[in-house]
Order: sequence, then structure tokens, then C-alpha cells
Amino acid sequence: MKTFLTLKNEHTRQLPEEFRNEDVRYTEELVEIFLREFTSRGDTIFDPFTGFGTTLLVAEKMERVGYGVEFDEKRWRYVQSILRNPERVLNGDSTKLNSLSIPNFDFSMTSPPYMGKHHKENPFTAYSTEGNGYDAYLETLKSVYRQISEKLKPSGYIVIEVSNLKHEDAPLTALAWDVASAVSEVLHFEGEIIANWINGSSYGYNHSYCLVFRNG
Repeated sequence: MKTFLTLKNEHTRQLPEEFRNEDVRYTEELVEIFLREFTSRGDTIFDPFTGFGTTLLVAEKMERVGYGVEFDEKRWRYVQSILRNPERVLNGDSTKLNSLSIPNFDFSMTSPPYMGKHHKENPFTAYSTEGNGYDAYLETLKSVYRQISEKLKPSGYIVIEVSNLKHEDAPLTALAWDVASAVSEVLHFEGEIIANWINGSSYGYNHSYCLVFRNG
């Protein structure tokens, strides 16, 4: 697989108006690339931070079985409304995956909720409560992926799409590199694939990192 992808930052489905100022989705094309590379028809796919359902929609389109968890109830209801199998996306807390009814799966892909070093809110509660700081965020994310590793089949792979964060009024947060370091403590880090967004991205960069891990 190529380690540098050049893609248009475009979506085939427009979000409802109430969500348009929250649109930080990765594209359907990006998901298609990784599902073709790492999965086959009939495989089970899991997204622990479902968001607006891009991973699950593409999984259904490509005849995979998609499961997901979304904390925010409004987003969860929206995703249910656009899936052929709405019962496969749960409204729940991915920091407590072991308590949720998720089957073992072949592959996982997501973009986790981001946190900068200067942020105060807890990303894992949809930013609705105060968090315990950046280091605690990374520890929690590591715990999520420890639980995911217990559900991931022995030959399975995981992709985490994430950016570093550059803000004009705050220090740079090397989020992508910090996530790679944290998750590599519980899964084997295979390396990164750079997604270059030719018509722009956000967070101060026009590219993001797709971090690839495998079980074992």
C-alpha cells in the first residue's frame, strides 16, 4: 500500500444543517482505500467513535458488517437514520467497551475525538464535561485500544486517522505522534500513511496521518 495518499476533502453526503458547523469527517474515499486493503466482503468492521457514520456507511456499501459506538445522542440518532442496519450502532461510552455488546471484529477504523494540550473539556463525553488534562486523555485512549485489542481478531488491523494541532494562540500539540506512542503500548505499530488533502483540511495542516496497528 502507498504511504502517501492525495485525496479531495469532499463528501458524497451532506450533513443536516444542525451538524454542518461540526463537520470534521474524513472522506468516504479514505475508508474505501483501507477497507479494500485490509478487509474482505463479509468481514466485521468496528468504529469506536462513530461520529456521523462514515465508516459504517462505507462498510455497508462494500458489503462488510459495520458496528459502531457514538456517545452523543443526536449524532447517534442521525447515524441510525442513514444505515440499513441501525441496530449495529450503539449510543454508549467507548471508554467502557467491555460493558457493551460488540462482537469480535476483523478491522477497526476511526478518527478519535481530538484534544489539544491547552484544552479543558473531556473529548470522550463529547466535550460536555471538564477533563483531567492531556496526559489523562492519552491514557484513556490507550485504555480504549486495550479493550479494542481484546475484541480484534488475531490477524486484525486498526487504523486511526489523526492530525497534529497547530493553533495561532496556543502551542502546537503533536497529537498524531502522541497517539501513535500511546496506542503502540497495547498494539503493534506498523507505521503511518499520510493523507494529503488537496483542497484543504483543518487544524493548521493540509494533511493528516493514518496510523496503522495490528494485533499481536
